[in-house]
Amino acid sequence: MKKLVLTAIIFGLISSFTTQAQVTPKDKGLQAITPDLIKGQLEFLSSDWMEGRATGEKGFYLASDYVASMFRVVGVSPAGDAVMGGRRRSSIQANPSTPPSASAKTYFQNFTLIESQPTGGSTLTIKKGGQEYTFKEGIDFSISRATMEGKFDAPVVFVGYGIQDKANGIDDFAGVDVKGKVVLRLSGFPGSGDNTSPMYKKLIGDNMRAQFEMQRKKSDAISKIGVLGVIELTINTDAAKGWGTYKFNNNMAPAESRMRSNMASMRLDGKEITSNPVTVTITERVSNLIIKEGNLDIAKYEKEAAAGTVKFKPVIIPGLSAGLNVSVNSKRVNVRNVIAIIEGENPNEYVAVGAHLDHMGMDNGKIWNGADDNASGTVAVMTLAKAFAASGLKPKRSIVFCAWTGEEEGLLGSEYFTVYPAAGKISDYKFYLNFDMISRDATNDTEKNMAGFTYTKAFPKIEEMTKKLAEDYKINLKLDIKSEEQPRGGSDFEAFAANNVPIVEWMAAMHSDYHQASDEVSLVNWNKMLEIIKLGYLQVWEAANGEIK
Repeated sequence: MKKLVLTAIIFGLISSFTTQAQVTPKDKGLQAITPDLIKGQLEFLSSDWMEGRATGEKGFYLASDYVASMFRVVGVSPAGDAVMGGRRRSSIQANPSTPPSASAKTYFQNFTLIESQPTGGSTLTIKKGGQEYTFKEGIDFSISRATMEGKFDAPVVFVGYGIQDKANGIDDFAGVDVKGKVVLRLSGFPGSGDNTSPMYKKLIGDNMRAQFEMQRKKSDAISKIGVLGVIELTINTDAAKGWGTYKFNNNMAPAESRMRSNMASMRLDGKEITSNPVTVTITERVSNLIIKEGNLDIAKYEKEAAAGTVKFKPVIIPGLSAGLNVSVNSKRVNVRNVIAIIEGENPNEYVAVGAHLDHMGMDNGKIWNGADDNASGTVAVMTLAKAFAASGLKPKRSIVFCAWTGEEEGLLGSEYFTVYPAAGKISDYKFYLNFDMISRDATNDTEKNMAGFTYTKAFPKIEEMTKKLAEDYKINLKLDIKSEEQPRGGSDFEAFAANNVPIVEWMAAMHSDYHQASDEVSLVNWNKMLEIIKLGYLQVWEAANGEIK
């Protein structure tokens, strides 16, 4: 009997050793991705102590110190700025017990952004037939995208909704030169006022994210065609309802909180003088004046646009001009990305994984905690750093882990990195994976396992590889996979795609808590988030150790 017991013990030990020997480095890394790991990190990053992680604010600096400390804990090296002499705030560095050397690094890539705030003193002038009307900021109009002081006076062109969408056959700028002019456009999109209309069903359907993508298309359309400014027409809408101030000097109770009131914008300094077109949102009475003076039949246009029956042609309004005198206050703000690295065998090739750490801060008595947007993506980056370190294998290509600042201000942190890479040259980057909003469910996600990713079309192996990985590792995700020649979509992969780096962009769902103070950790789908992180890890593993084309 004793021999039988001893034999069983020996057999069990041999089986255990054999099983352990069969665990590959890739599997070791995968096993390091656990529910408790992502919960602990996400609960901290989306807590009130982070104060909404607004770019340049104290809460973001606290959050970025936390990310850097987690990179140190899991054993990935700093890849930010070189350590300078003297004490530097939050300069978490390698081997802090030894004197700094020329090659010592921190985890932070520091730079500055220019923050601009409307002063309230800008004026808008409308001229037609010898008549001139002057309007005041905050009373008759509000300004966005104002990054510099300046003035202009130019003819007005009505461009419908101001959309360019080749896939759906829409080009509201076709056949007219709008360079040096002011474009007049309607808020919304064809059919936005009627969700039963043919164009609403075609453009949006039940895809909530499509509405936000439509707004990005409108912004993209005006950014590169040389217009001086944009006037946003409001029809049957009180655009001014959030512009007022309280006469008494007292903080509102949280229940009284309205839309965000901070209208500051940020931009990179850049290497050349550039200025984005200023967008002016006008009150209904100013809209009605322009419609009358321009002899525009807006009701007829909206009806035809919703039906999709008539090809719109831009209208140059004879004799109508708009002048804007923009007044802003500007200052430089210190900001930083968090950058870490696992060195690869090939010192001249890199893959990167990133997510934006910033969110929308605090305003009007509330904190925008941004649990999904984008504490969830940042947790994925930190978790992948732990997983690759736990694998114990030096990858063929170096892996750079990035937590971006300034995404909510215009994708600024990632853009800065592609201009001034913290590691290597941007031409050395062979792949970039981005996580943004990976923890929530769409309203039609009844099984709570839907997730999507977009990839660079010239690399079809990415889709084939991902489907096989999901099957082999039994990843419980219903995947919505899209490909684009140069992917766009309002997240930090754009700067990499613009530099011809193949990308993958992960996102789980658009939801009603997007950019609201209600984006809280209590609403997170932990299982979905875990599965996305696992599949993202497997994708990066292939990109770092194999070929994706």
